Amino acid sequence: MATITIYVPDQEPLQLDLDGYEQVSIGRGPDNDIVLDHVSMSGTHATIFNLGGAFQIQDLGSTNGTYLNGEAISEGVLSHGSRVNFGSVEAVFQDEAAVGESDSFVSSGGSGYTSGHVAEIAEASNRPADFGDLSPIEKVVKKNTLGQIALAFGVVAILAAIGVVVLASMMKAA
Repeated sequence: MATITIYVPDQEPLQLDLDGYEQVSIGRGPDNDIVLDHVSMSGTHATIFNLGGAFQIQDLGSTNGTYLNGEAISEGVLSHGSRVNFGSVEAVFQDEAAVGESDSFVSSGGSGYTSGHVAEIAEASNRPADFGDLSPIEKVVKKNTLGQIALAFGVVAILAAIGVVVLASMMKAA
């Protein structure tokens, strides 16, 4: 089983099982699979790819960089015990299949804290409403046609209600 344990400063460590995913995006933005609310994270920071049980990481042009075992990378291969830094956020990759099921993992660093918390793919961001994204990359906005139609009907209904009130007050005055 391949997992990544993420140590966000001043938060509980998060652990995510990577075996069931072909790729996992990591960043501060709400569209990522793993949303990490930390100032050193870019909106879209990095992606981890599962290539048939071999795992690779790719930096997505992040502002503060992605580091694999202390070296700045644009992409690299993850192996059991690899230490990854997304800006100031540290993570440890573990692949029990690579070392065998009888071996036990001993961390080569990190906080040494083990938690019962297991990370899941984020469905929403917890960033503040006034939080600004400093990324120079323009965000692609998905259009919700049904929502736009409902909004148009709502605007028309409000305008019709205002018209009825105005007409009623004019007839009352006359």
